[in-house]
Amino acid sequence: MQTTLRKTTVAAAITGALFSASFVSANARADELSDMKAMLAQLQERVAQMEAKAAQPAPAAAAPTAAMAAAPASSAAAPIKSATGFNWKLYGRGDIGYTVSRGKDASGRQLTNHRLNQGEMASRLGLTGAWVFSDEYKAIFGVETGLNLFNGNAGGGTQNNTTSSVLFNRGSTVGFASTTWGSVEGGTMYMAPFWVSLGADLASAHNYGANDFSALFSLTRPESLGRYLKDPVTNNASKTTSLAGNNSGTALFYGNALRYRSPTWNNISAEVSYSAGQQASSATDLENDGRSWAANVLYKKGDLFLGYAHMDYQQSNDISTAGTPNFVKRNQVTDIVGARYKWHDFTLGGSYTSYRVSNAGGYAADAFGVSGAYDIGKHRIEGSLAHISYDGANARGAFGTNTGDGVGKPKSTAYSLGYLYNFQPTLSFYAYATRIANNSHAKLGVLQFRGDNNYFGYSPVELTAGMFLVF
Repeated sequence: MQTTLRKTTVAAAITGALFSASFVSANARADELSDMKAMLAQLQERVAQMEAKAAQPAPAAAAPTAAMAAAPASSAAAPIKSATGFNWKLYGRGDIGYTVSRGKDASGRQLTNHRLNQGEMASRLGLTGAWVFSDEYKAIFGVETGLNLFNGNAGGGTQNNTTSSVLFNRGSTVGFASTTWGSVEGGTMYMAPFWVSLGADLASAHNYGANDFSALFSLTRPESLGRYLKDPVTNNASKTTSLAGNNSGTALFYGNALRYRSPTWNNISAEVSYSAGQQASSATDLENDGRSWAANVLYKKGDLFLGYAHMDYQQSNDISTAGTPNFVKRNQVTDIVGARYKWHDFTLGGSYTSYRVSNAGGYAADAFGVSGAYDIGKHRIEGSLAHISYDGANARGAFGTNTGDGVGKPKSTAYSLGYLYNFQPTLSFYAYATRIANNSHAKLGVLQFRGDNNYFGYSPVELTAGMFLVF
């Protein structure tokens, strides 16, 4: 009987094997699927076991023994050691827009230009990092270069080097930081007033704020503040070149610079920054040219920002065109106060900027304005309004006669309206319209294309649509 059963079983096994072999190709996928299901079931069972074990209460601590009680308190538990070592972050922004702008040249001929341009903000690539020694101390560094997406170039000019390309033109710093005492850095950097200008303008989770189409940011830029200020003499007796006369203010990078940033106390922080100007370029006759110092005080609490900053920028220029050189100094002094507040989906910001220049016939500019935004899910609507007026635009200073129309006082008002669609946290599309309304004595152009308008009394317009990607 057993022999018969064994023979029957063997025969059945052989028959089954032969039958399976004839359908191997047909059942291969089913076998693989069955294996994967089995593995999945095992993993799920393992996860359930681990979760059940983690849910069990920890065993009660044993009562201290006499020996333990006699031991010093410091040896009861080893301190937790903080993470140390090097960490870094690569970041960037690619921004491109298509712009139609309208202006007039000096003869009054109307010009309409079509361009691909940098878009809402300059494209850039940066690297920042730190070597952490402890919870208290770390070494810090950062470099950032501007990117020209149209020709592939990187870098550009800085306040101390306006004629040649600087690779890390948007900043290059190294320093040392303490959580108790603050940080000290050296290199190429924004001066202190910029952070008030930035903080007072629009910002969101998808954007840095202070974009190029903001009327508020546009009129507090140095290109606006010094629009009618006489530039230094270039063809002079000493053949020296001062830094550009209308190219100071709040929004440029300064080389040969140092800054100290305080820690935050009760939501208040401060910064002091200093630039040695041209001294590092061996221009001994211009040892004070470009020398500047600045300071700010910032208050940040929740959705409220308040800030004040002061900056003193010095120029030295040989005003003699023949014979013995005659170096004359003038100071450009900027004060800015700004605020921003976010209430639910509304953001409102504003600032006032005062700009005064010594030895320039009383040249001065005052700019103020507001900007607002309303966020609706992925959509954002932005609007801004700003006004600037000038004194001494037609006066004569130590460097020569300023560049007003020789008749009246220039005044300009900027308007901007924009829409952003934040498709993803890192990708947005936008459209902006900007207009500069000039009185009959003003010829201010839109920020990105100042040179498009050189006709007194004309009001230029700019329309832009584009996109940006950030990482």
